[in-house]
Amino acid sequence: MNENIKNFIYGGSAGIISRTLTSPFERLKILRQIYPNEYKKFNLLQSLNYIRYNEGFKGFFKGNYTNCLRIFPQQAVTFSTFSYINNKISNNLEKKLSYFISGGISGIISYLAIYPLETIRSKLSVQTFDIKYNGVVDCFTKSLNKNGLSSLYRGSLLASIGMIPFQGTNFLVYNYLKDNYENSSLNTLLFGSLSGICSVSVSYPFDIIKRKLQLSGENGNPKYKGILDCCKYTFNKQGIKGFYRGLIPCYTKIIPANAIFFLIIEILNNKISILN
Repeated sequence: MNENIKNFIYGGSAGIISRTLTSPFERLKILRQIYPNEYKKFNLLQSLNYIRYNEGFKGFFKGNYTNCLRIFPQQAVTFSTFSYINNKISNNLEKKLSYFISGGISGIISYLAIYPLETIRSKLSVQTFDIKYNGVVDCFTKSLNKNGLSSLYRGSLLASIGMIPFQGTNFLVYNYLKDNYENSSLNTLLFGSLSGICSVSVSYPFDIIKRKLQLSGENGNPKYKGILDCCKYTFNKQGIKGFYRGLIPCYTKIIPANAIFFLIIEILNNKISILN
């Protein structure tokens, strides 16, 4: 099998498995970003129980189908593009710089390719009792008819910029640890966890503003004029903390998700055994 096709399939498969297993934390992260006042009174376990009590077990996976529709091509393109670019430039650049540049470019390309699905996923995820959209197609159609195609790309510029520190740091930290320490299954989980923590920590404000712009004028959210207006509103209302709302649930999601993603990749590549 062609190496690029293989990496495409491996990346997409690992993405679906990791994100489905961590879907409850992903949904909670989004709810805390968009509705900080409603969820600030609950700790992590109380918040999850609140979702289960009001929406049932399926509430943990609301928006996950859309998430999987977008995560397969996104992670597939990310991993295959990273591998391709890194192989092309690694001989001419210092190894760590090659990892960062390859990761950043792959993140931008993959995110722009699936961004409308990311917007639709956000809209479906924040629905609670007021069901406005009945699935992916309905959400896409109503968004298109009401606000046009451009509405599905709100926040895409900022999100693309945010992909540079996010995926750049993610691949840099993971591959640096992989190059310098034993590649056991336990270490791979640890490497993926640490790279996830580092990448989210340096890029989280981008995710906050992106999400707010995606949901501008939706579900009781303010209608923002653009990136600067959204940043100004967030700071005036919530201070600097407003740019980090939902960070703890994000950590609880990204740590296992990133760890599982890289573990699946290494297993599919037969570089490690799950039993070692």
